[in-house]
Amino acid sequence: MDPTGLTSRVTRYFWPSVCLVFFVLYLVCNTYNVAAPPRSRRTKHHQGEYQAYVAPAAATAAGRITERNRVNFTSGVKEVWRDNIVYPQVDITDFPPLDPSLCPSMKEDIEIAPADSMPLIALASFPRSGNTWSRSLIQIASGYSTGSVHWETERNLPCVREWFKAGVKDFMLRKGVCVKSHFYGPEHVPIFEGGAILLLRNPYYSLASEFLRFHSRQLNDTEDVIVSMMKNEDERWTRNYLPTYDKWKNTALSWITRCKRLMIVFYEDLERNTVYELTRMVAFLGQPIQPMRIQCAVHSYASMKGRMNHTSQMNFDPYTPALHELLDGYIDEVNRTLIRKQAMPLPTYKKYYQET
Repeated sequence: MDPTGLTSRVTRYFWPSVCLVFFVLYLVCNTYNVAAPPRSRRTKHHQGEYQAYVAPAAATAAGRITERNRVNFTSGVKEVWRDNIVYPQVDITDFPPLDPSLCPSMKEDIEIAPADSMPLIALASFPRSGNTWSRSLIQIASGYSTGSVHWETERNLPCVREWFKAGVKDFMLRKGVCVKSHFYGPEHVPIFEGGAILLLRNPYYSLASEFLRFHSRQLNDTEDVIVSMMKNEDERWTRNYLPTYDKWKNTALSWITRCKRLMIVFYEDLERNTVYELTRMVAFLGQPIQPMRIQCAVHSYASMKGRMNHTSQMNFDPYTPALHELLDGYIDEVNRTLIRKQAMPLPTYKKYYQET
């Protein structure tokens, strides 16, 4: 065989072959997260990554309700959208019975996801609305740790370092399955291109709880002193604390109006039907629904449900008529915003302490 001809043939086919190999590698690397461990190999989530399906006739029978019905590719769960508000459609009726013997190991196998492997999804709330409890539930249910936008101030807290391990790292590294946030500014909300879960709790309870928390932990006041302030209508409660009322309202309105993909979880529903609401959250986050992990999460952290209920500490209504009028107006404003979006309205909130 002519050596010159052989060389010419090798040269002719060598570079096209090399280009083909690199092209195939490019396709593989952009389809699968090859650097991640098996549990993290997932299609990257992007806003709008859904497939439409035919809605039941009842969904549009009224004619006035505009809703979109989609399938979340990453979790495989159908979603009903009302404007920007998302309602994952889950069914827990076929969940197997809980096996408590499996739960201890599930608390121990929580992973920090590889960098850039998670979408940025916020777990947003006003303080004392169940954020810590929800993070604990989500971690066991999904198997992944949760992050925090407050990581710089929280990373030295022993409880955070021990349990919320992704919460001691910059949340922009995308190592957490969701990200705790008590912020609500117009520049902050759009950072979370994957959307947000907004926890809403009766403000009559969350505001009183936050007042007790701040004065006891930050100012070292005793419980008796704090309760006395509220009972005697001290200006620290009736006047100086008013900006915090605004924060409850603004937290709700900012996320409801600015977030492009929002799931709302009412704290009262989470307390009443924890397995169902947690399943919805897991689906929204694009994680596979693992019934035993979800039930073990609820089993392991059921004791946290009552830790923010302060009715046992106070047998009186700490809110003056003026405070009631102000807070009721804020509740109504948030409720009207939801109704305009044809979303589920707020629960009927009771007025803190009521005689029985």
